[in-house]
Amino acid sequence: MHGPALVRHALKNVENVPDRKFCDIGDIEIVPGSYELTAKRIRETVKEIKEANSAAFPMAVGGEHLITLPIIEALRPKTIIQMDAHSDTRENYLGRKYSHATWAFYASEISKIIQIGLNAVSEEEKKFLARSKNIQTLSVADFLKFKPNIEKPVHLTIDMDVFDPSYVEAGFPEGNAKPDDVFAVLGRIVPQSMDIVEINDDRLPSKTAFLAAELIKRVLQNV
Repeated sequence: MHGPALVRHALKNVENVPDRKFCDIGDIEIVPGSYELTAKRIRETVKEIKEANSAAFPMAVGGEHLITLPIIEALRPKTIIQMDAHSDTRENYLGRKYSHATWAFYASEISKIIQIGLNAVSEEEKKFLARSKNIQTLSVADFLKFKPNIEKPVHLTIDMDVFDPSYVEAGFPEGNAKPDDVFAVLGRIVPQSMDIVEINDDRLPSKTAFLAAELIKRVLQNV
C-alpha cells in the first residue's frame, strides 16, 4: 500500500541518481476485489506510456507481485529476469488463479523467464519447473559465472524478499541474497522495463525503500 510513496521519498535522498528525465504518473487506482479490472488498468496505462513515447523506460513500484503479469501482457518482452526468493509458478493458490504465487506460471506462457535467487520452492513448483521449457533457474553465482543468453527486450522484476531479512522488511523472510549479489547481477543486464515489488514497510525511514531506490539507480546507470 505504501510502497510507491516510500520509494519516492527514498529516491529524493539517494545520492548520484543518473541524470534522466522522470515522469511520475502517480499511483494506478486498484479495483478492490477485482484482479481483472485492476489488471486492465495496468495494461492500458503501460500501453499508453509506450504509445506516447516508444523510447520510454516503464518502471512500476508496488507491493503485490501480481502487478507484474499485466505489465508483461502489455509489453510482451522476450525475456523476464526475475530476482525472487520464490518461484511464483503455482497454477493456483488458495483457490485463486491469479495471485502473487501464480503470476510467473502464466507469464511463462508469454516470455522466457530466468529466475535468480530462489530459496523457497514448493514441491508443486519443482515439478512444474522440471518440465517447463520456458523457465531457467539459476543461483546468483551461476548467473554471474555462466551468463545465459538473454534475448531482448528484457523486463526486470525484483521481489524485495530475494534479500536476506537483515536488509529488508519484506513480508516473506526467506531470501538470502546480499545487496552486492544483486548489484552484480544488475551490472550484467540491460533491461527495457522493470518493476520492484513487496515493499511492505509502513514507516519512514524505510530501509526496504532505500534499497529499492538504490536498485533503481543501478539499473538507470546501465540503460
